[in-house]
Amino acid sequence: MDSVIFRKMPVVRLFWHLVLPGSVSRVASALYIVFDGMFVGHCMGHDALAAITMMWPLIAIFFAVSDMISTGSSVQISVYLGKKDNVLANRTFTTCLALIIGISMLFSTLGYFLAYPYLDVMGVDAETRDLSLEYIIPYCVSAPFLSLFFTTDHYLRVCGRQRLSMWINVFVSLFNLLLDYIFIVELRLGVWSASLTTCLALSTGSLMSFYPFIMRKTDVFFAKGLISLKTLWRICYNGSSELLMSTAGAFFMFLVNALLLSIGGNAAVAATAAVMYLDSVSVMLLIGMSDAMQPAISYCYGAGRLLRVLSLQRWLIRASALVGLFFFCFLEFLGPLIMPLYAPEGDSEFAELAVRCVRIFAFTYLFIWLDITLHAFLTALDCPSYSFILSFSKAIIVPLAGLYLFAYFWGLDGIWANSAVSALLTAVLAVFLVRRLWKKVRHIRLPSPV
Repeated sequence: MDSVIFRKMPVVRLFWHLVLPGSVSRVASALYIVFDGMFVGHCMGHDALAAITMMWPLIAIFFAVSDMISTGSSVQISVYLGKKDNVLANRTFTTCLALIIGISMLFSTLGYFLAYPYLDVMGVDAETRDLSLEYIIPYCVSAPFLSLFFTTDHYLRVCGRQRLSMWINVFVSLFNLLLDYIFIVELRLGVWSASLTTCLALSTGSLMSFYPFIMRKTDVFFAKGLISLKTLWRICYNGSSELLMSTAGAFFMFLVNALLLSIGGNAAVAATAAVMYLDSVSVMLLIGMSDAMQPAISYCYGAGRLLRVLSLQRWLIRASALVGLFFFCFLEFLGPLIMPLYAPEGDSEFAELAVRCVRIFAFTYLFIWLDITLHAFLTALDCPSYSFILSFSKAIIVPLAGLYLFAYFWGLDGIWANSAVSALLTAVLAVFLVRRLWKKVRHIRLPSPV
């Protein structure tokens, strides 16, 4: 069984064994997003980049419920494997996959019909609205395959197949980048081609990820029987923090886009989007590191090996802190040199706004690493209540509290600075919740040493 390494491999070796493949796969995924934005902005202009950004909140809603079930079931399967209960692990895997496919089909259909009124509420002009509608259609058609890709990637890591997950993600990213270059740069097709290439690449990756489970080459595979409603409720409850983060984050992004549009127009929306494309590399790296450790932490927690859990988490915190510091320096000093690549030459309005945005936004990375790391730790320890509190606070309460206040006094600069202030406050809350949780569970005796 591949998941046995979570118990037997030395802590330091296990940490790097899990984190390196997880980091590479996430960074590879983020890099194609970075170049995708560059291709669109440079070849089509900042209006096209703004049109794509307008649809991000709606696309996030597409996958919100699927992400909830995927995250919650990954923790539950890891705990079952730690307890050596393979029957329940297999039933959980099978039931949740079927649910995710059905839910993604439903939400993609709803998203298609809600796209037009959603854009009208935001107040976009007719040209930008048409570009946005053009962009979202491939996502609506491909949603079940896209959900499968992200879900099976979770399950591969639960089964200890980090390297396979990494190589699939690298292939998908390179394939997507190649399609982007052909469709956008060489053929100069419309905005729809940017989403079509992503959907084609991720759909191919979902088929590749699905193969080991069909062939029973993993610790979990398809099995007859369903899980109880109580177990399903536990899965949904534990993954509810992901649902909350996705929906609240989408709502907050909607408000930010509308505010940016009213203050600075399409150029301000596009400038912020360009920074978010770069931001995706650091955030996905931090999330990738935390997600890579989740199966091991959940497994060891299920087996009662709390000292091993603590050792793994300490290594993750150290590495995440270094990543946060690196990206602060990178964005502060090199970000201004990259921003002009996201627009055609001579677009001085966009370039000026993007440079201001990236220098202010860089301070977010001094704090966000701790929030991401500790939030994943709460989820891995099957503590949905604390995870939910942290998610709700960082997704909507804390950032919304300062958004309009900062925008009123400092305009666009205030909107961008709100991110760093929110990251600091949620990091403080995350430390408080983790310390409180650890006091409750540390009394458990370990059956064996680390």
